[in-house]
Amino acid sequence: MILYLVVVALTGAGVYAASTDAREVALLLLAVSGFMHTLFNKPRALCGRARWGGCEVVLASPYARPFGIPLEWLGAAWFAGALPLYHLGFGHAWGFLGLLIVAVLVGIEIKLRTLCIYCTVAHVIGVITAVLLLGL
Repeated sequence: MILYLVVVALTGAGVYAASTDAREVALLLLAVSGFMHTLFNKPRALCGRARWGGCEVVLASPYARPFGIPLEWLGAAWFAGALPLYHLGFGHAWGFLGLLIVAVLVGIEIKLRTLCIYCTVAHVIGVITAVLLLGL
């Protein structure tokens, strides 16, 4: 979280949000909420023992740690990069990458024949953030 706050401070987002359009304020809020959700929520606490049972299946799958890195860290990194990369002119590419990743992750859930509500919340926040990055 400290790294994200440093990045936000370096891009001037805290001050910039006061004099910017609604899209950029929404992007800031969504990026922070997505970052916080992916890094600090515990899937087991959010999912519990839901009848779809998806969280445990997803967390135990080999897809939960690509390259040995937990997916929540990768998700947090994507959200942390959203606003700085938007300001550097890479918003479209970052948004497209986010949509592509969500499509792959939903495909994995379909392949596993399960639904992880924790993942779904992150996917929804990610899609909305990506749409803002793409300017749609």
